[in-house]
Amino acid sequence: MSNIKVMHLDDAQIYEDSSVISRRLVRREHGSENMSFNISTLQEGYNDQNCVYPDHDEIVYILSGKAELTIDGETQVISKGSAFYIPRKNSYGYKVIEGPNDMVVVFTPAKV
Repeated sequence: MSNIKVMHLDDAQIYEDSSVISRRLVRREHGSENMSFNISTLQEGYNDQNCVYPDHDEIVYILSGKAELTIDGETQVISKGSAFYIPRKNSYGYKVIEGPNDMVVVFTPAKV
């Protein structure tokens, strides 16, 4: 029997606050221990200058908007079509300068 699963955005677990909506689409409860897959929206003005995940690698692909990504004190503007990889325990800054900023986010191992 196959372990393949089809997920729909309507089935996502939603985390939301005033500046973030994270639609957690592929999660541990689906049998995915090695990665999780989110579709997230960050509102203009979102600003976290100390993003760090001690136990997870992170891959982000930008679908819309513009942001300032700061790594090791150097800032660059990223936008639609940009992707970045942050190994676990590494810190970065992220500020949405033109939003909303829609993105695909993958964590390894699964974050949720």
